[in-house]
Amino acid sequence: MNRIFFLVSLLAFSFCNAQKPNAKSDKKQPNIVFILADDLGVNALNCYGNTLVESPNIDKLYAEGLHFTNGYSNDPTCAPSRASIMSGHYVPRHKVYRVADRYKTDKKTLQAMRFLPPEINRVKGSGAGLSLDEITIAEALKNNHYATAAYGKWHLGKGALQIQNQGFDEGYEITGHYNFKTFPEQNQLDNTPYSADVITEKTINFIKKTQSENKAFFAYVPYYLVHKPLEPKAEYLKHFKQKLKGNKDVGPDEIKVLAMIKSLDDSVGQLLKTLEDLGLEDDTIIVFTSDNGHYKTESNIFNQPYRGVKGQTLEGGIRVPYIFKWKNKIKAGSTSEAPIIHVDIYPTLLGLTQSPKPENYVLDGEDLSPILLGKTSKTNRDALIWEYTNYARYNEKTKTFASQWVNVIQMDGYKMTEAVESSTYTLFNLNSDPYETREVSKENPQVISKLKKRLELWKTETGYESPKPNPDFKH
Repeated sequence: MNRIFFLVSLLAFSFCNAQKPNAKSDKKQPNIVFILADDLGVNALNCYGNTLVESPNIDKLYAEGLHFTNGYSNDPTCAPSRASIMSGHYVPRHKVYRVADRYKTDKKTLQAMRFLPPEINRVKGSGAGLSLDEITIAEALKNNHYATAAYGKWHLGKGALQIQNQGFDEGYEITGHYNFKTFPEQNQLDNTPYSADVITEKTINFIKKTQSENKAFFAYVPYYLVHKPLEPKAEYLKHFKQKLKGNKDVGPDEIKVLAMIKSLDDSVGQLLKTLEDLGLEDDTIIVFTSDNGHYKTESNIFNQPYRGVKGQTLEGGIRVPYIFKWKNKIKAGSTSEAPIIHVDIYPTLLGLTQSPKPENYVLDGEDLSPILLGKTSKTNRDALIWEYTNYARYNEKTKTFASQWVNVIQMDGYKMTEAVESSTYTLFNLNSDPYETREVSKENPQVISKLKKRLELWKTETGYESPKPNPDFKH
């Protein structure tokens, strides 16, 4: 009898222990706060070298994490780059090619185009935007039991394409600074405060709620700062006007941008303090980057020393800051020279959180977690590639476009641009000429040949749509 009782007790004990999760599995996944600035250039932070900028909170994040010195956007404009971030896809796959088809309402430009660029993806009843067939990073993390939220600039479609139909439990689009707009429209929300303050408040409330429920969270925080219109807070504008009085190297618009960057930094600081106050600092991955390079200002001080601005595939239009922090996991104060791009963010967050990749879904980027965790210093890929299809502002006198369809490849330290209109190629050696001051295609025919072959392979792999003759072409 005693022996039977002992066996029953032993079985019961074993069953209970089998049901009870061990310490490792009982611990929830790390949280994620992904901060995306808008139009913030690679030289628009103090920590990245611009001493005119006041960004103490982002500088602290920089000091406590790993930053990349060769970080790129997937496009020199907003919508395509954001689509690449959310979908993990290069432009030919997600087909959010441009912000808008401005060439269609510009007769001079349309008639000067030999080719028509591919159509932007459209969903019936919802217009242009990211297809619902794309599995977003939010959806992938939700499948691993993450609570998800996104308050801020979405820019990937309205109607059925809105934030809450793309994997987010809560959130809505907020665009503009003062008197901001929302989609879906939030009738009960006061839209007169600074939008960054509202985005920060909503995100903090989400973090506090999920923390109280002991859930892992993914907070996507796409600020509208520092996109135009140039609307800084009055006190910061006054501060920089006084500080830079008499400085002829900084224009009035640049003073406004400096004031707006300070507001962005304030918001980042509030998010960091919330994580610290809630005891979540050790358990939260923080990512900070921008959607594309900086727009043109008087002296282009936010893109220097690189050439090019937003809307161009020169380095200044596509280089952006990247900072990753995970306390005690990512070495503080570390640096990586590895070339990275927006599509890397999706697989990297899956890798850091050990979240499964969606089945039968291609991810074009590379998991950077081995670099972030100090296991290697290089990526495995051989090239970074861009397709930019935005035709704009044809000049009849110079017979040039302000921007046109180009395909760009960076490989072995070289950067080659294919101009689709003319079937011509330009080449820069970024190893010896990182600021693109000297074109070297004629001196390097073998390099051009190699990069052309690799670019053609990429086109095949990604479903690139070949140029189609423009029936309105008149020149």
